[in-house]
Amino acid sequence: MLKINGLYQPMLANRIITGNVYWVGTTSSTRNIDGQDLPSHGNDPRKPFASLDYALSKCTADNDDAVVILAGHSETLTGAGGLTLDVAGVSIIGMGRYDARPRFLMDGSAITGLVTAANVSLENCIFAAGHSDIASALLVTGKGFRLEGCRFELNTTNENFVNYINGGGSANQCDGLEIINNVFDSGVDIGMINPIDILYNANDVKIMGNKIMGDFQTSPYAAIYAVNTVVMFNLEIGYNMIHNLHDANAVVGISAGSTASTGWMHHNIVYALDTNTGTPFVSAATGIAMWDNKYAHAANISAYQMPTLGTYQA
Repeated sequence: MLKINGLYQPMLANRIITGNVYWVGTTSSTRNIDGQDLPSHGNDPRKPFASLDYALSKCTADNDDAVVILAGHSETLTGAGGLTLDVAGVSIIGMGRYDARPRFLMDGSAITGLVTAANVSLENCIFAAGHSDIASALLVTGKGFRLEGCRFELNTTNENFVNYINGGGSANQCDGLEIINNVFDSGVDIGMINPIDILYNANDVKIMGNKIMGDFQTSPYAAIYAVNTVVMFNLEIGYNMIHNLHDANAVVGISAGSTASTGWMHHNIVYALDTNTGTPFVSAATGIAMWDNKYAHAANISAYQMPTLGTYQA
């Protein structure tokens, strides 16, 4: 972190934020000052705002603004759109490691998080389901959204998400979506359907390096899914690790892409309790190249590769 012109400027992915920087602090801090916009309030980590939503309300669209959330911060989000990321170009950065990261309890049955603005990024936060069968943690209808290094989990037994990430409310709304190096942990709860679900046609979607765990026993079973009528151009799904407790013959890993789609599905690892040798990787698209994907199931202690070495599958 650098101090420029008396203000603290964080670095994000080896670049300096050039816009305004607003800080959000722990809810127990006596320095929380939502609604008290005196000089330097919210612009200094020693005088943070109390909530992410209030900090976002101070940001300017397409100004390269950032909201930095201090380690140990926690908030409860209630109702549909309890978290709404509606300022274009804002970077939201959580501080701290492991369980010191900012934690958001999503408490309500509706879609709690909405990403409606373009080119927003969100990184290094924890999101916990505080209600049974929350429709979705995040519905992404803004282009260029990047989710990186976050964790999604249950708050306690039977408090769960049905989906974690839903991409798009109509065609091409979630173009440029990137879901990178996150952990999605549903435990043994059976309420989850598809952790990552691309709902409509989309370009340039990248789903890389995620860990996805749960019992995805409701059709269509796959941890990463796009119905085979959805057209995906320049899709890349790679280096994801999936542990699916589902134990019937089904698409237990990744299913994405219509016949017109293009892209790559590579270096993914799937394990499932499917003793019937389910189908771990599926694409209807001749334009989606598959290579070096591996699958193992409970009845076979040796993993096998898809496609088989020495062959090409597209």
